[in-house]
Amino acid sequence: MSGRARTRRVATWVVVAAVVFSAGTVGATTAETPDGSGDAVELSECTSVSSAGTYVIGGDLRANGSEPCLRVTADDVRIVGDGHALSGDGDGVGVVADGVTNVTVENLTVTGFEAGVRFRGVDGGSLRGVAAVANADDGVQLRSTTGVLVVSTRADGNVDDGIVLDDADDNRIESSAFRRNGGDNGGDGVLLRNGSDDNVIRLSVADENVDDGIDLDNASGNLLESNLVRENVGLENADGIELRDADDNVIRRNTVRNNLDDGIDLARSDGNTVSRNTVTGNRNDGIPVGVAENNRIVGNVVRDSGSDGILLRGEASNNLVRSNTVTDSARDGILLRLGARGNRIVGNTVTDSVRDGIVLRNATANVVRGSVVRDNADDGIEIDYGGDRNLVQRNDVFDNGAEGIRLHRSTGTRLLDNRVWRNGADGINVTDARGAVLVRNVANGNADNGVELTRVTASAVVESTTRENGANGIRLDHVRRVVVALTDGDDNGDGDVTVVESANVWTIDRSDPRSEPAVLEALIRRVTGLDVSV
Repeated sequence: MSGRARTRRVATWVVVAAVVFSAGTVGATTAETPDGSGDAVELSECTSVSSAGTYVIGGDLRANGSEPCLRVTADDVRIVGDGHALSGDGDGVGVVADGVTNVTVENLTVTGFEAGVRFRGVDGGSLRGVAAVANADDGVQLRSTTGVLVVSTRADGNVDDGIVLDDADDNRIESSAFRRNGGDNGGDGVLLRNGSDDNVIRLSVADENVDDGIDLDNASGNLLESNLVRENVGLENADGIELRDADDNVIRRNTVRNNLDDGIDLARSDGNTVSRNTVTGNRNDGIPVGVAENNRIVGNVVRDSGSDGILLRGEASNNLVRSNTVTDSARDGILLRLGARGNRIVGNTVTDSVRDGIVLRNATANVVRGSVVRDNADDGIEIDYGGDRNLVQRNDVFDNGAEGIRLHRSTGTRLLDNRVWRNGADGINVTDARGAVLVRNVANGNADNGVELTRVTASAVVESTTRENGANGIRLDHVRRVVVALTDGDDNGDGDVTVVESANVWTIDRSDPRSEPAVLEALIRRVTGLDVSV
């Protein structure tokens, strides 16, 4: 014990109170600092600490039964483990502090209890260098605490969760590790629940837990920053980071990899920011967002997802997906489905997906803008099965295996100012659609047609450039009430504009008097019912 504060061994005293109306006796062991001198007290057995001061564990302590080994009932207490251990028999709690202020536990191992450390109603203090290992329930429990710092602490091999914050606000977890926690019924590395708000978790590791690495359940306003969350694989739904009914949290600069289910999962959670994370090798989706609104998914790298890279589903609405790099997804790069509405997919790079790059399926009134979508095995951008009133604008879509942009069974979708080239089939393919507006798109060098419309009604193709495509520049097949105006086609394999078995098709070139903007806009409105600015 050299180099630490002068330690004075004090005899613990036992109070045995005879209770008149009881057949037995009640025993308590209490450590005190009798003279208030401030000297450290050495503890040689399990006890209650009822006075302020510093207490040093003199050796490994063994507890039996359901009583805590160390119970703190005073403010301003510091317990120094000095590298020793508290051991239990599967019951009780190693260290309990209840309703006190400024309690610190440091350099102590707590193992074999029901719970390792429990702070309840504690205001201020810290856990420093604590190891909560192989306890029958949770490693560390912070219940209704505020302002507690957990640093350089580990929770390893506990049967339930590594650390639990329950109705606990304004606490910090830093430079700590939560590993291999959980049993047959699950168990997270870090769990925040029941209104645990405004906490910080940073520079920590959560790995090899049975359930989630970090789980926010009804917890808001928290910051998760620069953590490593990996290989949480015990249950089928083991996510790296999961948010459920958790609003206004910030998840940034974390590395989330190789988890059994999703990387970062947002469910029924609104107003969160997920930014600059690296999300790789997760066996299901990289970042799924379900039944959630006003979230910002910004600047993440999402790679090697076992399903979709980024998924918005189940009435996810008004979310922003911006400046993400999504590569090597086993299904689609970015997928919106099942009623996703009013979302903005802006400035992303989506490459090398096994299926499509960006997909809107049964998703309405979304915007896909300013993205690079390339080298995907199937289509670059696909809008399908009730994907209505979407806007696809200013995207670069090239070197995809099938269509560059595909609209199928869509109503009222607008394709504006896209550049679509070197795709394996059509540049832009519109099939079984109504009210499609294609304006100022460039579709060059595609293997089949530059632009193809099949079984399309009440639609317009205006100011499109189609050059050096393998088949036609523009092909219209079984269409009705379609206006094709002011197109620029050249050196296409089968012709610049081809019309097959169609009715009420209007083609207007630049020499036509009807090409004057106001006249053309009126013509388009009369033929198709659409308002198109020329």
